[in-house]
Amino acid sequence: MRKPVLVLLALLSLIPLAQALAHTAPVATPPAPAAAAPAPDAAQFLATLAGVPAQTPNDLTPAPLFKTSCTSSAQCPTGQLCCNACGNPPDGGGSCLACMTPIRGRCPLIQ
Repeated sequence: MRKPVLVLLALLSLIPLAQALAHTAPVATPPAPAAAAPAPDAAQFLATLAGVPAQTPNDLTPAPLFKTSCTSSAQCPTGQLCCNACGNPPDGGGSCLACMTPIRGRCPLIQ
């Protein structure tokens, strides 16, 4: 009976020691930030937006440009085809045909 009591007392005596060791060192306070640069006025900010437009990466598919009511690719600007823009088979009047930028040499799929 003596041995379990001594083990229990030894364990209970370790609790305050464990709590004392668990305290962390104080954290150093960060240095104060340097004086911030003044914010530009609206005119300066808008002048930065009017710069050269960013170039589009070459791996993106071009957005189709539409010209309504074509009947053949000859009526479209250079580099465009007269394609079905409705997703349904074109009717006899050609109201669903428009000039579009080709994708992989063909008309883009419209669903």
